Amino acid sequence: MKPERIIISGGGTGGHIFPALSIANAFRERFPEIEILFVGADNRMEMERIPAAGYPIKGLPIMGFDRRRPWRNFKVIARLVRSLRMARRILGEFKPDFVVGVGGYASGPLLWAASALKIPVFIQEQNSYAGITNKLLGKKAAGIFVSYEGMEKFFPSGKIILAGNPVRKDLEAAAGKRSEACAFFGLSPDRTTLLAVGGSLGASTINRSIGAGLEYLRKADIQLIWQTGRNYIDEARRIVEQQGASSYVWVSDFISRMDYAYTAASLVISRAGAGTISELCLLGKPAILIPSPNVAEDHQTKNAMALVVRGAAIFIADKEAEHLLIPMAITQTKDAASLAKLGQKIRAMARPRSDRLIVESILTMLGEAFYFVGAGGIGMSAILRYYLSKGKAVGGYDKTPSSLTEQLIGEGALIHYDDNANLIPEAFRSPQTTTVIYTPAVPDSHGELNWFRSRNFTIMKRSEALGAITRASRALCVAGTHGKTTTSSMIAHLLKQSPVDCSAFLGGILKNYGTNLLLSDKSDLTVVEADEYDRSFLHLQPWMAIITSADPDHLDIYGTPEAYRQAFEQFTSLIRPGGCLIMKQGVDISPRLQDDVRLYTYSIGEESDFGADNIRVGGGEIIFDAILPDDGRISDIHLGVPVRINIENAIAAIAVARLNGAGDEDIRQAMASFRGSERRFDFHIKRDDLVLIDDYAHHPAELQASISSVRELYAGRKITGIFQPHLYSRTRDFADDFAAALSLLDELILLDIYPAREEPIPGVSSLIIFDKVAIPNKVLCTKEQLLKEMADRTNDIVIMLGAGDIDRLVEPLKHLLLNGK
Repeated sequence: MKPERIIISGGGTGGHIFPALSIANAFRERFPEIEILFVGADNRMEMERIPAAGYPIKGLPIMGFDRRRPWRNFKVIARLVRSLRMARRILGEFKPDFVVGVGGYASGPLLWAASALKIPVFIQEQNSYAGITNKLLGKKAAGIFVSYEGMEKFFPSGKIILAGNPVRKDLEAAAGKRSEACAFFGLSPDRTTLLAVGGSLGASTINRSIGAGLEYLRKADIQLIWQTGRNYIDEARRIVEQQGASSYVWVSDFISRMDYAYTAASLVISRAGAGTISELCLLGKPAILIPSPNVAEDHQTKNAMALVVRGAAIFIADKEAEHLLIPMAITQTKDAASLAKLGQKIRAMARPRSDRLIVESILTMLGEAFYFVGAGGIGMSAILRYYLSKGKAVGGYDKTPSSLTEQLIGEGALIHYDDNANLIPEAFRSPQTTTVIYTPAVPDSHGELNWFRSRNFTIMKRSEALGAITRASRALCVAGTHGKTTTSSMIAHLLKQSPVDCSAFLGGILKNYGTNLLLSDKSDLTVVEADEYDRSFLHLQPWMAIITSADPDHLDIYGTPEAYRQAFEQFTSLIRPGGCLIMKQGVDISPRLQDDVRLYTYSIGEESDFGADNIRVGGGEIIFDAILPDDGRISDIHLGVPVRINIENAIAAIAVARLNGAGDEDIRQAMASFRGSERRFDFHIKRDDLVLIDDYAHHPAELQASISSVRELYAGRKITGIFQPHLYSRTRDFADDFAAALSLLDELILLDIYPAREEPIPGVSSLIIFDKVAIPNKVLCTKEQLLKEMADRTNDIVIMLGAGDIDRLVEPLKHLLLNGK
């Protein structure tokens, strides 16, 4: 969907206004021409702040109910009726595609009126305890974006998206500029700084406590940034002047540069509004929270306790603040270890770029149709299946029919095989209702893709769509030149077979389940195969990242091996605070981890956090013991796909499963039952006298590992390899390495290059590999000649290698080997 007009409604406090502006800015960033109208409450702060940010706003005469003096609510009811009438008129005149409510007085009547007019409604609930209005509106909403887990007690679970709370993008800009920040407030960068804020209107308890404690702060050599709110500024200035505190206290009713205030602060004292908590989480700021006792349902206390129970903040009740606040603040600022721990714990609860997630989620939910250019790609098909599972209309194009495209058609997708815009079904021809997703493997000259571009459709790369879908979950992203499909499939299987559970978007068909898409309705973990081609994995936000290898590849994209490895280093910088990186020992990159991201290593035969020993190979089985951190061990693990290259993949998968709560026995049983992915060391014939294996290996390191594993399994047997090179550029760049790996075979049948997305490169053909292969028994062959070539041979162990369309030859060759014709 490409929205043209939207309304965002709500306000009253900065806690509602800042998320609203963040959402608006994210929509404008995505669609620069979009029209955005705000609807707020007359005489509330949004009527000033929203126009100052560059957006138009209309006011409603709505006001809040007086809970203490209910006889005054006749006027409130009259204003509510007027506000509902005005809301209907605004909606009728502006004609929004949908409405987003962020809370505050105006949000109620605007969203009620929109739902009555059948305009899609979305709610952004900042607090851990939903108010009555939002609870009632939730039944009519198309989607509800929440900041805390456990909101099913307020809203229908199927509508909830855990998105976090949007915060001001500029808050991170001053990170690392403490001297500059302190200079802004006229304070010293060499002294401990306390930041006290009570909201845009101020907090009387915090202000009284601070005012009474200025002398104690001076004696403790602590300087103060003090935002009082407009109701308390005159009294605060008088106290500062009386006590001669201006040299170590900066005081104002409002802080225009909160980025500087947070950067300067060692500790923050604050109320527990949802917006402030989200900012503290994003920036990892240690905090003392004094929830306001004057809010509906005491929701600030519930907000604060969501952090306190995780050791991420300190709680002081409002009635105790005047006695406890300053002593507690002084104690905490003198304890560097405690501050560091608080900062680490609170940052782990951050959900960055919530605004973008909300935008993409709304677009996804409202998109009635999704069209895939390159529908039959293994990565594309998982996303296609996801939208089918959500009841969306799904169609697309692929170059050739395959068993996978036929399955997708059987599941409900409308797929055709000619690049012809006239064949695009009517359901996918409107830019208002259709999102187009394409794979970078499709050339820029593609006719259908350019038809969509010329008509201003919303168009996303596969990686962008995958990033949008998985950003709301804790993504377990597996990257690497090779090993990522098997490792991600193992992780998905181990978690699925344990109480932990997961969803998964895989780069291969997992044979245990017959699909590359797994969905869970109880787990927020999502296993994602993170593809480095075209820098696709940089669209992801991992909770945990796994890197299996970083052997240079895709030099047609990256140019140099150094640039390739730098992309992996950038990928590690995307890991969310509180998460971790699990990396194979010896991978040649320097991770760029955020401060509170853990690093684990894994390997066989080298010192690492996770490893394997007591490896037993024989009788068609591989059994090993998994070595865990702190001298832990899982004994006698039977490898379901018993090839040596899978031991390290299994160790990485076990590390992820263990770190996410899977038990040892669950892991042991799941690993034994793992059947692998199609085209990953896939046995099609497994007899004593004849073996046929199909393997996706297409990089020299993969070929070497695959052939070596076959050699170990079948020592002393004759191994015939059939290899189809993939891409002219890869053949050119790694011809020597390909030849060295293929020389490990007894016999080689080398097919023509599969070009995929590339045009031929002069002088590059399979011959440049063939001439360098050291074994004498080698043959150049076309795909059409392969069966005849194999019919004239005495075959023992046959392995088919490559990432192109060599898999189309597996069944014909299997038939020939079994039947002799």
